[in-house]
Amino acid sequence: MKKITYLAVLAILLSSCKDDVVNLLTQEQNASITDQSLTEAYFNEAGDMSIQAFNTPSSDQIKSGRTNGTISITVSGDTRFNGATVTLVTQQGNDPLNPQGIITIDFGAGQTDPRGIVRKGKIIVNYQGLRFIPNSKTITTFDGYEVNGVKIEGTRTVTTSSFTLTPALAVSFVVKDVDGKATFSDQTTITRNATHTHTITFGTTIGGTTWKVEGQANGKTRTNNDYVFAISRPLIFKTECAFNGIALPSEGEALLTLGSIPILINYGDEGAECDKVVTVLVNGQSQNITIGS
Repeated sequence: MKKITYLAVLAILLSSCKDDVVNLLTQEQNASITDQSLTEAYFNEAGDMSIQAFNTPSSDQIKSGRTNGTISITVSGDTRFNGATVTLVTQQGNDPLNPQGIITIDFGAGQTDPRGIVRKGKIIVNYQGLRFIPNSKTITTFDGYEVNGVKIEGTRTVTTSSFTLTPALAVSFVVKDVDGKATFSDQTTITRNATHTHTITFGTTIGGTTWKVEGQANGKTRTNNDYVFAISRPLIFKTECAFNGIALPSEGEALLTLGSIPILINYGDEGAECDKVVTVLVNGQSQNITIGS
C-alpha cells in the first residue's frame, strides 16, 4: 500500500482522486486531502527545480564576479524545464568564497512538458554562499508563476545544514516556506507556512537519487478551515519513480489534521515500489485512494 502525493505533482494533475471512501471521508475531507497534497506538490516541485538549476552551472560560473551579465543555463535530463529560459546573473565584484547571484527559470506565457503539465511565469532563485556548503542558502520566490492554472506565491528558503561524502554523497537542508499561497481557477486559495528537513542522497546514477522529507506544514484550506500536515514517518521520494511518471513518495506516513479531525496517510512501507495508491486511516477505519488513472 502506498502513496499520496507530497512532492509529486505530476500524477495528481492529470486526474482527480478516484476513491472508494465515500462512507469514510466526507466530500470536503476528500477534497482537502487532494488540494493540500497538490499544494505540497507544487511547492516541493518548485524547490526541487530551484536546486536542480542551482546545481547545473559550473563552480566558476557560480562564483564569477568578472563575467557579469547573463549566462544561459541548460538543465539536462529534466523535462520539467522543457521550453524554459534559465539564466544566471552573478553579483558585481562577487566574493569567490561567498558568491551571490540570481538564477531565473522563465516559462514565459506558457510551456508544456511531455506529460502535459503547463507552467507559466518565473521561478526566481537567489543564492548565497558556496554550493552545498553548510549555511549556504537559496531563496526562491515567484513572479506570475502558475502550474496548470494554479498560481503559486510565497518564499522558500533552503539552508544547507550538512554535507557528507560517505557512505554516499548526501546533503541535508532546512526548508522554510513563508506566506505560501496557491490560488485556484475559482479564486479560492490554500495558504501554508512550513518547516521541513530535506536530505538528498545521490546515487551512482541520476535515477538512483532519493529525497527524505521530514517536518510539517500548516495553513487554511480552500474552505477556510485550519489544517496541519505533520510527517510522522519520513517521506521518501525516488527519482527512479519520477522518471517512470510517478513523482510520488514511495514510503512514509503523515497526519493531516483538518480542524479537529485527524487523518493518517500511509504512502508506503519501507522498500515499497512506486505506485499511485495511498491508504487513509480515519476513526479506526482504513481505505485506499488511487491518485490518477
